[in-house]
Amino acid sequence: MAELTGGELVAKTLKQAGVNHIFTLCGGHILPIYDGCLTHGIQIIDVHHEQAAAHAADAYARLTRGIGVAVVTAGPGVTDAVTGVVNAYAARSPLLLIGGAAMIGLKGMGALQDIPQLPLFSSCTKGTWSVPEARLIPEFLTTAMRTALTGRPGPVFVEIPIDVLVNEVEDRLAPIPTGYVHRNPAAADPESITRFSDLLARAERPLVMAGSGVYWDDAAADLARFAERAGVPVFMNGAGRGCLPSDHPLAFSQARGFALSSADVVIVLGAPLDFRLGYGRPPTFAEDAIVIMVDADPTELGRNRLLALGLAGHIGLILRQVADALPSGVPSRFERWLGQVRDKEREGREKLEAQAVSDQVPISHYRWAHEIAQVVDANTIVVGDGGDVVNCAAKFVPLQRPGQWLDPGQFGCLGVGPSFAIAAKLLHPEKKVLLISGDGAFGLNGMELETAARFNLPMTCIIGNDGGWGQIRNPQISFWGEARAVGTSLPFTRYDRMVEALGGRGLLITEPKEIRPALETALASDEVWCLNVILDPAAYRKTGQVSLAI
Repeated sequence: MAELTGGELVAKTLKQAGVNHIFTLCGGHILPIYDGCLTHGIQIIDVHHEQAAAHAADAYARLTRGIGVAVVTAGPGVTDAVTGVVNAYAARSPLLLIGGAAMIGLKGMGALQDIPQLPLFSSCTKGTWSVPEARLIPEFLTTAMRTALTGRPGPVFVEIPIDVLVNEVEDRLAPIPTGYVHRNPAAADPESITRFSDLLARAERPLVMAGSGVYWDDAAADLARFAERAGVPVFMNGAGRGCLPSDHPLAFSQARGFALSSADVVIVLGAPLDFRLGYGRPPTFAEDAIVIMVDADPTELGRNRLLALGLAGHIGLILRQVADALPSGVPSRFERWLGQVRDKEREGREKLEAQAVSDQVPISHYRWAHEIAQVVDANTIVVGDGGDVVNCAAKFVPLQRPGQWLDPGQFGCLGVGPSFAIAAKLLHPEKKVLLISGDGAFGLNGMELETAARFNLPMTCIIGNDGGWGQIRNPQISFWGEARAVGTSLPFTRYDRMVEALGGRGLLITEPKEIRPALETALASDEVWCLNVILDPAAYRKTGQVSLAI
């Protein structure tokens, strides 16, 4: 019988689960796992900060709808990863964080990097475990992965002490479970489907808000069929972006404020009623609007607003049920309403386009975003990491498919961009990867462009450099005046030169006409690029786009 170390059991279990990469920063407590990964063909992507490792595993999980794995050393390695885990929790990403730990017999005695680690994750994971002996590693890891993937997806944490990782065990004593994930899609009961159908058929001004749950349930095709069968306008947020192509006749974005405040029936699909949707309350939603909600997580149903109908289950299955139950002729009922939404959409688009033609120097945010939109095609994965610059870019960038757009999600965690882009390129080497970043956000984990260069992961980072934390600085100036604006300014740093020093290519851009040719060159290359575009710090504020990020 073969003798396996605990580290090899970790790798063998992950490989059987379909994990081909782990994201990590080295430490003595986890070296046995590295050795096991080499044996079992798992590529080790080592980054510069454990937060970046967790972010990369988060994106890996999102893009595969499976497990993303980060492996970090004990103590500060684990604490550094907490922010990435919390972001994954808010975004419903099934991230597995494996943390090293001091020897079991030395816990609490002052061993190097020994702290109580499990309590750190009690409020931001679906479960935490500490493995007591090597033969139990497969059982604990598969239990953690099942927990992460079942129901509402989310992160989990498994601590494995160093002595458990170096100990050996006969392989027959540590079998790896199979068939341990159970994700049978849940449909709705017939009575609820009838009520859903009746509420929609009696509506005058319905709309659909499609959120990240549509993506996680792989329900894009079901969303399109339902929308076409019902004839209702669809708005998307979070990972729901792209679940209907931007050019679909029922996909809208610019008219969202008007539509939500005017709708008499709002169908919320896998989108929490959080700050992004005004908590489902007036003035974002109409006071008397009927709200129907479908979500994998029953605890989301009715949070912040009472519902006329709440269904816990698989979004795709339930949309199929409702589409089949709708009476014929429903779309004709909403033609006038669709016309009103289209008019508002056109007005909003015309305002954007009017601001996008500016040749001003320094460059305006709108012209910058417009130029980016011209180079994004269906073969481009777009990562958004920033405040005002990403909000502006999101108004322009066309999306053609689910999973084409990645951003932090509900938690609003800046600094995810380089890690997300690395995971995207690892999983989809055939696609172009474009990271849209603010200058503040880039400063958090910009060193990871060295990681991209080192692992030969060509990508393009375009920085909207407006010399500050714009989403915070702009309202600060509006409330207290420029003379009292402190803690929110940054120098116009030459990030392009920084990336050149890290092994990539860099270019400083100060003229609007330079943006598109530079993007085309960078995206077509096999190198890591940083396009550092100098923007007018006041341009976004002058358009009235000021909102305090709270």
